Amino acid sequence: MENWITPAIGMFLIGQVGASVWWASGTDTTIQANSAAIEKVVENEKNIAIIEVQQRAIAEDVGEIKTILLQNQELVRQLLVRIKPVSE
Repeated sequence: MENWITPAIGMFLIGQVGASVWWASGTDTTIQANSAAIEKVVENEKNIAIIEVQQRAIAEDVGEIKTILLQNQELVRQLLVRIKPVSE
């Protein structure tokens, strides 16, 4: 009866080692996939930060453009007031 114990333990250990290797390879694949996903998230965060800076700069430019347009409207109004009496 003891003759089968040694091969049985050997087969059990081989099975456990095989299962460990299989599990480790699956874990490695999962880690690689998670690492790739994390890299994408980091890249997206960088892109979002860049876009936010660009949007702030655009908003500032729009404010400046509005100010310039108001100044131009005032200048045109002043010119029209000066020209109007001459043309009448």
